[in-house]
Amino acid sequence: MKCVSALLAFAILAFPDPGDIIPLIDRAQLARDEQLLSYTVTEHYTLKNTRFGATADMVAKVTYTKGAGKVYEVVSRSGSAMMQSKVFDRVLAEETEMSRGATRRAALITSANYLMKPRGEQEWNGRRAQLLDITPRRKDRNLLKGRLWVDAVNYNVIRIEGTPVVSPSFFAGSTTLYREYADIGNFAFAQNSVATSGSFLLGKTEMTIEYTGYQIHAENQQPAPAAAP
Repeated sequence: MKCVSALLAFAILAFPDPGDIIPLIDRAQLARDEQLLSYTVTEHYTLKNTRFGATADMVAKVTYTKGAGKVYEVVSRSGSAMMQSKVFDRVLAEETEMSRGATRRAALITSANYLMKPRGEQEWNGRRAQLLDITPRRKDRNLLKGRLWVDAVNYNVIRIEGTPVVSPSFFAGSTTLYREYADIGNFAFAQNSVATSGSFLLGKTEMTIEYTGYQIHAENQQPAPAAAP
């Protein structure tokens, strides 16, 4: 009888009811937001427009501090001056704003900001994952309508993809975006991101961001450098 009870308990933990997944995602996201005190990361931006053959490149060092948000230090720039000012500078301004105060909390991937519909379990890059459809609860340029993958064990984000419900100021035409994450310590951190837009006049524009060299300081752990992806 004890063996049967133990097996049932294991099954409940390993394969939770779909309705139980959403509170677990909320808990993982809110724990990260509360316990992450600071981090630094290097972000490498690449921008390409296929119609005009224009390109731009930027490397920035980012420092995040809880309560203060992100500070960007541009290390290098090259390529189209117009792309630098019209896209990269606007991206940094919006990312800085999104990292602070109520705007940061309103952008978290939680049920307070998204309607979430579980779609079942699947494997993603060798990890057991739960797939969910996500729909923003309001129109906000920092929220996506699309799909979300979370780890089936710790419920950290693995991947998010979709379309912003409000078009970004730095792109023309319809935009799609995906961002992939990896666990560093207890929490998920972005590894790469790709945003693609298309319009009749400008053609296809694609921006990629690579995130490397994380150094993280969270509650109950000493500051430690993370391995590069």
